[in-house]
Amino acid sequence: MNKTFPRVIIVGETFRLNGGGGITMFNLFKEWPKEKIGVITTQIDETDPTTGYRYYQLGNLEIKHPFPFNLFQTRIHSGEYKFNIQSTHIQWKNRKNVLHGLKSSIRKLFDNIITILGISYKFYAISPSNQLLHWIRDFDPDIIYVQPFLHKTMIFGNLLYERLRMPYAIHIMDDSVRYVNKAIIRKKACQAKIDEDFKQLVNNARSCLCISDAMADEYLRRYDRRFISFRNPVETHKWLPYKKPLISVNPDSLRIIYTGRLFSPTLVSLLNMCRVIDNMVKKGLMVELHIYTHDKNKVFYKRIDRMKGIKVLEPVGFNEMPHLISKYDIFFMCLDSDRHAQKYSRYSISTRTSEGMISGVPILVYAPDNTALYRYFKMHDAGLLLHDFDETVFEKSIMKLWTDIDLRTKLSSNAMKQVLNDSDASVVRENFRKCLINNKKDVL
Repeated sequence: MNKTFPRVIIVGETFRLNGGGGITMFNLFKEWPKEKIGVITTQIDETDPTTGYRYYQLGNLEIKHPFPFNLFQTRIHSGEYKFNIQSTHIQWKNRKNVLHGLKSSIRKLFDNIITILGISYKFYAISPSNQLLHWIRDFDPDIIYVQPFLHKTMIFGNLLYERLRMPYAIHIMDDSVRYVNKAIIRKKACQAKIDEDFKQLVNNARSCLCISDAMADEYLRRYDRRFISFRNPVETHKWLPYKKPLISVNPDSLRIIYTGRLFSPTLVSLLNMCRVIDNMVKKGLMVELHIYTHDKNKVFYKRIDRMKGIKVLEPVGFNEMPHLISKYDIFFMCLDSDRHAQKYSRYSISTRTSEGMISGVPILVYAPDNTALYRYFKMHDAGLLLHDFDETVFEKSIMKLWTDIDLRTKLSSNAMKQVLNDSDASVVRENFRKCLINNKKDVL
């Protein structure tokens, strides 16, 4: 039976492998016909050029700074962007000279100042140009899909709706409405504006989606709207052949894998893990932590420079992940406990979660006990949990996962059972398709 796929335009995120929202979109939209997806983005440089979708690059026609601040604005061409072929739409490239460097430095300084003052949204206008509106109407979408992480994306989403009156769905990855406000002066006024714009986006959305059940519960309380949780699905049939064949571990050496960020909201907790590994190695234990990441965080590299047992490696391709993870004995996940990180991640569940669970490798979770991640693993008894940093307890937990075969078997089995139940891509994608297809275009 042939499936019907709606024509979708995506706003606020692009198809990229160095961000959770982009990875989730790769997996949710994988079965969509390429001609039925269009993307409006400011992140062309991070976009996977092999997707085959239509892309519109937001540029000078949509993003405008007032005089004299426009003198320091990077000039980016607005229009349809085509990869790997000659196009009439050519991105304006700045010459790397002294003048460009000076303008860039001044712009960054000014950005920081108006952000601290809480007035950046008044200075940097983002709105749909006539050219963009024509591009959208020509694409003729059935629905617009918005990932509104940044405040400017919330504003832009609202303006698109005002101009087009097309149905749209929002999909929230992180609780950024409580996180993106970096103002020090006028902080309350800035937060009030963010809350107002986000609430307007929620109220006018035809469908509201989010990343976890915990976020859905919180947003129902906060915004009086029902949110449906869709997080990163996993193609279980591609992972199961690589399931870790032996749950037992070499008693002489232990290999731990971490895949993800080197910045908040995982930086502090990951550094704590590195300290534990370093101490274990210094005691003569053969333990290694391998970190696969896109990030280049100089602070992190400096902190681990003299530590033993830590290796930072380039990430592997998407299709190589099942084989890679199966080589390890423990899959490590973490979240920081500071207030700043909690604003970002309390209701989020990492894109890496389902990959770790389906691998069959026992999972060690180090996160605050009020987070969606911690509560999810606790509910399903699918990982060994730590919520406070005590180096002795931390080391004992690693040793327990190393030596207790019954525990390893139980956690592995529970994790695989749960991910097959709630994250199998064939089921999640079908539910996601039905969620978007129920939104017929309704131009007022």
